[in-house]
Amino acid sequence: MVHLDEDCVTYVDGGTTQTRAWSVKGTRVLAEARVAVGARDTARDGSPARLRTAVRDLLAQVGGPTAPSLIVAAGMVTSPQGLCELPHVAAPADAAALRAGARLERQPDLATAPMLFIPGVRSGPHPCDAASVLHTDAMRGEEVLCLGLAAAGLLPAGGVVLNLGSHWKAVAVDAGGFITGSVTTLSGELVHAVGGQTILASALPAQRPDVLMASWIDAGAAACDAAGLSRALFCVRLLEQRAPTLPEQRYAFLMGAVIAADRPTLVPDASGGQSRRVLLTGAHVVADAWAGYLARRGLDAMVVSEADVDRAFRAGCAAVVAAGRSGAA
Repeated sequence: MVHLDEDCVTYVDGGTTQTRAWSVKGTRVLAEARVAVGARDTARDGSPARLRTAVRDLLAQVGGPTAPSLIVAAGMVTSPQGLCELPHVAAPADAAALRAGARLERQPDLATAPMLFIPGVRSGPHPCDAASVLHTDAMRGEEVLCLGLAAAGLLPAGGVVLNLGSHWKAVAVDAGGFITGSVTTLSGELVHAVGGQTILASALPAQRPDVLMASWIDAGAAACDAAGLSRALFCVRLLEQRAPTLPEQRYAFLMGAVIAADRPTLVPDASGGQSRRVLLTGAHVVADAWAGYLARRGLDAMVVSEADVDRAFRAGCAAVVAAGRSGAA
């Protein structure tokens, strides 16, 4: 039996493009490390060898003099491109449901301690078809993040977590603290692709600006609302050719257009006009842009700091461990 308040536990967050690890005793972080290797590398390589090597090195880096009693891993490490493929748990799901779907096993080539792999959560019809696919979704990693944010009091009942990475994903939590489902778009990758692989590349800055002007975000959003996303994106080129604008202004215009296109899907108006909190996580520039856009429209939007996101991820993993016994494999 692992005692979370006394034993050393290592937490692993396996993402699409990077993997992170923390060695923790109670709530005190003893060591942490990250590497720019993730599930995407397995997909590209056709083999998990690079990811396994990276995770083994990460665990060694954070190991220190105190060996962990348990290693807890969540995120894309449980996908087919990860280290231990697990089926998603069906929503609604809480810590107990995740613990029931978790797998405890030993992988001696990675570490001597047993490893608890936490599954993701799926929602909607399973399997789906062309008519029902819009009502289905899946997540890996955001489920433990949401549990941790709720435990920290940052996510009130009925709130939404909007995670802004390569994919933009909104996760809903009900009054009972259950994760009820999610909605995902490809917009993070869309912004990246439009900026680097289309004719708009010359209109945009080489690096994402640190701050996006609200007036230009709103202008892009208004263009999207009036004429659709594709037309609003072409307006970025017109602004380059026919208006005295800066690349940073045009980038904000583009971001506003994409935000406006996604808002009805990711953060629809609450029924009955009720207010609900939207917690935003991810790159601060994108999160700040979303938060300002939502706040200017009367929503309770809050950007969560990277430190709080890390704490919430670990707390959510710990909640899953506490929901069941975690003896040796």
